[in-house]
Amino acid sequence: MKKNMKKLYSLLLVLALTVSMAAGCGKTEKSTTNSDTKKEEEVKKEEEKVPETTYPLTIKDQIGNEVTIKEQPKRIVSGYYISSSTCLALGLKDKLVAVEEKIDQRPIYKYAAADIMDSVGNVGSAKAFDLEACLAAEPDLVILPKKAQDYAKTLTDMDIPTIVVSPESHDELVEMIKLIGEVTNSNDKATAMTDKYDEILDKINGMTKKLSDDKKPVVYMCGTNSYLTTAPKDMYQASLIATAGGKNAGDVLDGDSWVDVSYEQILDMNPDYIIIPTNNMANGQPDYTAEDVMADANLAEVTAVKNGDVYNMPAGYEAWDSPVPSGVLGMLWMTATLHPDLYSMDEFADDAADFYKTFYNFDIDKSSITK
Repeated sequence: MKKNMKKLYSLLLVLALTVSMAAGCGKTEKSTTNSDTKKEEEVKKEEEKVPETTYPLTIKDQIGNEVTIKEQPKRIVSGYYISSSTCLALGLKDKLVAVEEKIDQRPIYKYAAADIMDSVGNVGSAKAFDLEACLAAEPDLVILPKKAQDYAKTLTDMDIPTIVVSPESHDELVEMIKLIGEVTNSNDKATAMTDKYDEILDKINGMTKKLSDDKKPVVYMCGTNSYLTTAPKDMYQASLIATAGGKNAGDVLDGDSWVDVSYEQILDMNPDYIIIPTNNMANGQPDYTAEDVMADANLAEVTAVKNGDVYNMPAGYEAWDSPVPSGVLGMLWMTATLHPDLYSMDEFADDAADFYKTFYNFDIDKSSITK
């Protein structure tokens, strides 16, 4: 009996040790799994983190010039309204020491940079760049448009880093934003903006990709100075119309800048919609309006005029018909105008408000968003 009891105690002891070891192994395995998961999450976050720029930095600008920036810029001159708006969106407002002329006529400054409007210098226009004013601002980075590229060489020879930008299409706009983001160490904000572009373009494509050809209206985009000029097939405005699910009336014309047309040509195009761009302004006032187009007897037989589908793009913020940082809003506005059954103007107002709050940190008046 005692022998049997002794055997029983031995078996119980072995069993207890086995259970204990198994439990211990289980805890160790669980701990290892949690640790591995945590490490994987940390690695993933590190991979997703946008790298900072290291200086000195040598890059090529948008016309192929090789430029070296020795240290992170603190004083920036932007001689182009598109690059200036980009700097505002990238959080570089306080580093702008001089910008293009007539900023009082560009609403984006009033909303996003009112506190610097009276303090920044004026370096003229792309056609008449003021080199003396630029030098007086003592910049350590200058951003110029392609039209002023000759000044870039002059400034570079004076040991002032100067990049030339040429955002003539959406892809080139994205390239410019990434370039400015890199040279100013604003990569995180540049990436956030270009990611937003992808999100918006995916949204538009999702709404318009199933449209049959007969559901895509013909759109005539007026020129900035006259409605007897229009956007030919290779102009940015043509791609804006196509992206929004329309057909550009000017695709029958060659060129990449506004083309003069006759009344007969417009009648032959017979657009379903006539759109007047945001930046048809002279001294802060429109050169012409939708009412002027509607009242022109020479256009009375055009479908857009007969149906009352002649619209001014909203003029309260930026020129959404051009490749400015908020140009994707022009694509959304055009989608809401051409296809209200797919995307309403109220939805667009919400999206526009979100964009400006996210990248320019101000609230828009949604009631100003109309067609």
